[in-house]
Amino acid sequence: MVTIQEARRSLEQHFGEHPPAISGHLHIGSEWYEDADDVLPTWGSREYLVDGHVQFNRNDNLAIFIAKRTGEVRREAYILNLDKIDAMTPVDAPDA
Repeated sequence: MVTIQEARRSLEQHFGEHPPAISGHLHIGSEWYEDADDVLPTWGSREYLVDGHVQFNRNDNLAIFIAKRTGEVRREAYILNLDKIDAMTPVDAPDA
């Protein structure tokens, strides 16, 4: 099983290879969500997540899941995964 710190590193590597199209500075939050199979990171612009400037809110349909067994990063449609996301529970993902 992949630890939260390993999942964070996988996400950072993914963003290094595939920079997200967001306004502002990329920020990976410290509260993620999980179910038996995946973790769902909180991410977006620092200006929105930390500073609260709503004009920097992401308005996309992107959910990024990280498989707990392999660390694989998957990009999926958020709206098609609403039931999965709603059933996930919060988990702390502090910077390592």
